[in-house]
Amino acid sequence: MATIKTLIEGYAKQQENGWVASSTTCLITSEDNKKIITDPGCNREKLLEALKKENLVTGDINYVFLSHCHPDHTLLSGIFENAKFVTFDSNLIYDKDLLTEFDKNILGKDIEIIETPGHVLEHLSLLVDTPEGKVAIAGDVIWWLDNEQQIFDINQKDHSQAKGIDMKNLIESRKKLLSVADYIIPGHGKMFKVKK
Repeated sequence: MATIKTLIEGYAKQQENGWVASSTTCLITSEDNKKIITDPGCNREKLLEALKKENLVTGDINYVFLSHCHPDHTLLSGIFENAKFVTFDSNLIYDKDLLTEFDKNILGKDIEIIETPGHVLEHLSLLVDTPEGKVAIAGDVIWWLDNEQQIFDINQKDHSQAKGIDMKNLIESRKKLLSVADYIIPGHGKMFKVKK
């Protein structure tokens, strides 16, 4: 089974004129020992420090998974020089300049890529079968501001109000993740157990 380690717990603080934010970044090790980084974020120092703690360098990463287009999730993806990139962009995998469609289990038989629109139209999440149960890496289908109490509500507001947000689709994507996951790792905030 695959394993997941949260390298950086995502944070989001609204400022008077902008944000201080970077996404949750996870390291998945697949059953066949592929190293996968999810949403590498935009804080280079934190990311490199977290990799070092795992005795990894950027060249050790086989895949980078990008849930959606926002820079606080994607800005550092280019530092992984040997990685292939699984993207929200028409569900393509990038291997340098070769673009091909991917199968939903390209990252491993225990890792499923699922479409979860709403925060933006093109948004993907991962469902990972781990020894602890099924874990959804949700990107910004679910996230909190740093000063918010982290209590999940299917109808909770999306604070970003990103262009293209569709609350109806976002609620359906949340329902989809809740129906299949035992735990959810949000785009910003702490992992939580799904109440069944």
